[in-house]
Amino acid sequence: MRQYNLFLKDIIEAIGKIKSYTFDLDVEDFKSNTMFIDACLRNLEVIGEATSNIPEEIKQRYKEIPWIEIKDFRNVVIHKYFSVDIDILWNIIENKLDSLKEQIQKILTNESKNRKPK
Repeated sequence: MRQYNLFLKDIIEAIGKIKSYTFDLDVEDFKSNTMFIDACLRNLEVIGEATSNIPEEIKQRYKEIPWIEIKDFRNVVIHKYFSVDIDILWNIIENKLDSLKEQIQKILTNESKNRKPK
């Protein structure tokens, strides 16, 4: 079984990919290029899937992270791909991912300290 910290690292990596794809784009550039949209959606799928593999005890310890919303968005991307609103997608990229990355890094730091012998 894969350790949950690897799923957390997957989230950070996927965020990094999204940010690298979009770092010099504005919303109009983004909307006009389906390759960017597809690449970002794929990595949001990864984030949502990784989130679903985080143990419940970790999710309970870090309730400030919107675990359910992240997973729900992944479900929309996969099962209702035809209804993804590109403006909402852009908003997530521009306004949510940096904060999520910081929160995930905090979990990795805190939990690695908790696992070390005293």
